[in-house]
Amino acid sequence: MIPKDKLLHLGLGVVWLFAAATSYWVLLMWGVGPFLAYHTTVFGLLYEANQAIRKEGQPELLDAVATAAPGWVAWGVIEALNR
Repeated sequence: MIPKDKLLHLGLGVVWLFAAATSYWVLLMWGVGPFLAYHTTVFGLLYEANQAIRKEGQPELLDAVATAAPGWVAWGVIEALNR
């Protein structure tokens, strides 16, 4: 039988594979700004989900928002510089 921890890693790997594939699609379709915003958002959500699953720390949606914010700000700066 496969240990629970290894199954968790396998599952998170599958989720990250999906996230990486969709982020590549975002990069190709919409450019660098949305790519950065998408990546920081997905990372923030997955990090908080990991905390909740492992019962470590204190997972909060606001923490995910704080993790995502730099990517969204970068997108705004890139858009402003391209005008």
